[in-house]
Amino acid sequence: MKPLTLTLKNFGPYIAETIDFNKFEDSSLFLISGKTGSGKTTIFDGMSYALFGESSGKLRQGKEMRSTFADPSEPTEVHLAFSHGDHLYEITRKPEQELYKKRGDGTRTQSAKISLIVKDSSGKELREYTKRREVDSFIQELLHLDATQFAQIVLLPQGEFRTFLIANSNDKEKVLRNLFGTQLYQNLNEQLKTQLKAVNKGIEATQQLIQAKLDQLYWQEPLPEDLSVEEQLAELKLQQEMMIKEQENGKSELTILQKQKSSKEQEKFALEELANTFAKQSQLKKQKEELDQATEMIEKLRTEEQQLQWVKNHQGLIEKIDEKTKLILTYEKELKENRTDQEIQQQRIQKWESAQQENSDQIADINRAKERVTTLQFQIPLYEEQEKVSSMLKKDSLELEVVTSKLTEIRGTQLKTEQEYQLERSVIERQNQIEKEQLELERHQEQWQTFLENFEIQQQLKAKEITINEQLSTKNEELKLSIIEKEKIYQDAAKQKSEWAKMQISRLSLFLVEGEPCPVCGSVEHPNQNEHQEFSLEEIQAIENQLNDIEEIAQKQEAKVAKLQAEVSQTKNNEEELKKELERQNKKIHSLFEQLQAKQIIALKEPLTAEGIEQTTSDFQTLSVKLEDELERIEAAKNRIIELEKILKEQQAKVSEQEIIVSEKQQEQAANQTKLKTITEQLINEELTLVEIKNDQKQLEQQISQWETQKEEIDTQLRKHKEHLLLLKNSETHLAKEQTANLSEKQALEKQFLEVLKESSFELDENIVRILLREVPKLEAIKEELTDFDKKKDQLIFQLAELEQKLENKEEPEITSLLEEIETVTASLQMKEANYYQQQEKIQANETVQKQVKELISSVEQQWEEVTALHQLATTVNGDNPRKTSLERYVLQTYLEEVLKIANQRLGLLTNNRYQFELNQDSGSYKNQTGLEINVYDDNAGSTRSAHTLSGGESFIAALALALSLAEVIQEQAGGVLIEALFIDEGFGSLDEEALEMAMEALETIENEGRMIGIISHVSELKARIPQQLQIKTNGNGQSQVTYQTA
Repeated sequence: MKPLTLTLKNFGPYIAETIDFNKFEDSSLFLISGKTGSGKTTIFDGMSYALFGESSGKLRQGKEMRSTFADPSEPTEVHLAFSHGDHLYEITRKPEQELYKKRGDGTRTQSAKISLIVKDSSGKELREYTKRREVDSFIQELLHLDATQFAQIVLLPQGEFRTFLIANSNDKEKVLRNLFGTQLYQNLNEQLKTQLKAVNKGIEATQQLIQAKLDQLYWQEPLPEDLSVEEQLAELKLQQEMMIKEQENGKSELTILQKQKSSKEQEKFALEELANTFAKQSQLKKQKEELDQATEMIEKLRTEEQQLQWVKNHQGLIEKIDEKTKLILTYEKELKENRTDQEIQQQRIQKWESAQQENSDQIADINRAKERVTTLQFQIPLYEEQEKVSSMLKKDSLELEVVTSKLTEIRGTQLKTEQEYQLERSVIERQNQIEKEQLELERHQEQWQTFLENFEIQQQLKAKEITINEQLSTKNEELKLSIIEKEKIYQDAAKQKSEWAKMQISRLSLFLVEGEPCPVCGSVEHPNQNEHQEFSLEEIQAIENQLNDIEEIAQKQEAKVAKLQAEVSQTKNNEEELKKELERQNKKIHSLFEQLQAKQIIALKEPLTAEGIEQTTSDFQTLSVKLEDELERIEAAKNRIIELEKILKEQQAKVSEQEIIVSEKQQEQAANQTKLKTITEQLINEELTLVEIKNDQKQLEQQISQWETQKEEIDTQLRKHKEHLLLLKNSETHLAKEQTANLSEKQALEKQFLEVLKESSFELDENIVRILLREVPKLEAIKEELTDFDKKKDQLIFQLAELEQKLENKEEPEITSLLEEIETVTASLQMKEANYYQQQEKIQANETVQKQVKELISSVEQQWEEVTALHQLATTVNGDNPRKTSLERYVLQTYLEEVLKIANQRLGLLTNNRYQFELNQDSGSYKNQTGLEINVYDDNAGSTRSAHTLSGGESFIAALALALSLAEVIQEQAGGVLIEALFIDEGFGSLDEEALEMAMEALETIENEGRMIGIISHVSELKARIPQQLQIKTNGNGQSQVTYQTA
């Protein structure tokens, strides 16, 4: 991955800046310089945010990086173009942010947006992604890094140099897994765990299922507790055989009872048939009695049926009489309404004839009004023209006043412009003086910056001096205690050795022979041989072991004292060198301070304090901003002078043009005054206005129109009412004729009805007939009821005759005792059957459970074999072994050893072969501390120690060597991460001159390998050594701009 361009819009201190890394193609090692807080690290934050959506330090989210001075309507945006392999990539991110609405007031929340464009090497677009999840996944797969790993391997921000170096094995494993693609082993480990857990869970579930199945078994007698599954199955087999024998005996008893029940039920069926026949005969007799009792009512119903049939036959005649009666009443009502309406129409005709006479009396007044309207029509155009000209005169006066006022205003503006012109000329005259002051200030600022850098070095040396003094004091105290401890150990050893010698002498004396020399004193006489104490061989051996232990402790303490003495000596040497360096630095600081005081641009006071330095820096910046503001004011004045000259020329042209307009308006006003006088002389009445004339005309026209409308309405209403009266009279004649005909027809129908009544066989009158007429709808129902009665009676007589013949010479049976016998046999049979089938179900259920349990036991045995194999494999792969090393970590050890091998070449060069990396082969207390721990062999001390013990400067050099070597190894691996860029944020300030020189040589070596190296630092030596620079400059109000310095 190699960055090409980075564009930051409203991001941190940048409004709209593009960092073009292509400018450093010729020499890929470049320096990023600028004042503290100018935004150097923000460049890295922007790169990390573009790729991963978070800053390099993870302290701020994208939306928190928005510039405080950004335009509220302009969005924050980061755009990064980079190459990777043979493809080009452009990624743009916009965080969630509050922006002004484009329309209306207030703000709106703009959601986060993202775009990733993939191009081939020629720049042709291949595809685009616009969803965050797609882009994040694509970047992760492309780089094989997340934001944290990117900061550790590619982007090394402040305070993060030692992170990967001192991380525990678990954290290193997470980084190296993505870099070297060992996720496969991790997946295998997780898969084995999951599989083992699933199989164990399956065994547990199967065992629970076996127990559940056993709980479903039927037992004739309770089983003893704590029986195994196999014992329960053996008991079940014995019980099943016994229950099967009982079933065979019960089946014979069932057969006997079933035959008894069948015989009794056949007998019961025959008796029930006979009893049913007697019951049916009794029922039919009862029904016949009921029919006999209804005979009288049926006869009355037959008479009613005949009367209704007669009325139905003559129903049409009665309906005709009723229709004629209704028609006669209707005509009477219409004739009455017609005569009333004729009277109303006569009254209305008289009213409209009176109104017609009144209208005719107004004709003379209307004719005079028409003549007046004609006269006014000729005068109105003159009044209109008079009003138009008067309006034009008023308009002329107003316009003349406006153009005259505008002329005065233009002349006033011209005067102000001339005054401003003179003011801007006076500003420009100060340019030479301001430029001279600014040049002097810049030189002074450079000296002040040099002073600050050396002052910082002085403070670091003083702090280091305090640290060395503290270390020396601590080591002297530790050395003193170690010497005391050593002397005590030697005293104990001497006592123990004396005791051992005493025991040896005592034991040797027991073996002396008289006349032979003693091996200790040489005497051949041994007078006190038997007075020595006798010691056993075990006691002597024990004291020898104790003496060996003490001697070993003494040797270790001796080595410890020697080591502490060497460390104290080295620390004193370091202290002397540091004092000399501090003295040189103090002289340098004093010389620089005197040079600054001599300039007298900014007042300096001794002794210097942090507040004083901050105030002086602020004074420099304030003065610089002031001078820059004045220069900007001068440039603005120059531009303004050009604008003012143009404006003055335009204003003079406007004055001339406005004077012509004023003259034209005055001439136009005089012409309109003459025209108004001519029109006024032609008017019949000068006192009347156009509005009054038009109102008079309108009133007269309305009067004429109203009269004509009224006349037309009177004529129309009079004609309408006369026509309506004529129609009413014609209708009255027609209605009277029809009424006479209806009366004659009704009389003929009534006569015919009376003749029909006389011929009837019933005693009926008109009222009775009309009552029966309402009952005619019941006629069909009455007929049906009579027919049903006759049919039912005939069937009943036939059925009774048939039953009497069938029951001749037979008596009604008694079956109570037989039913009781059947009930007894049935109850016994049901009980036996229930017991039989229950027993049979239990036998079958037990057989099913027995079969299922045996199958489940077989399954568990197979699963246990699988668990054993899986457990052995999983513990090996997971690292649950004496070495506490998983399969994946074992593979990563190989990769890391290769990295350390290459890193040692760089580390040896950077430390004069003092330090070498070593992979810790010991097993830690926990797995997260085993396998990937890095130690450092210190050639000066002749011992190996943890990387955690390295100082800040040592950590920087070690981390740099490790990061560079890690990049090389990764690129050598097939499918690995291609790291073409490395960015280092600070860290060089903690190096001494020799270490800094070695670090630069290492970086220059990497530069020759073609990799891009970006360094951010305030170290002055780096500015001199690295010609390619990306300079961040502030303008004094919190904003920053980017400039380039190339060789």
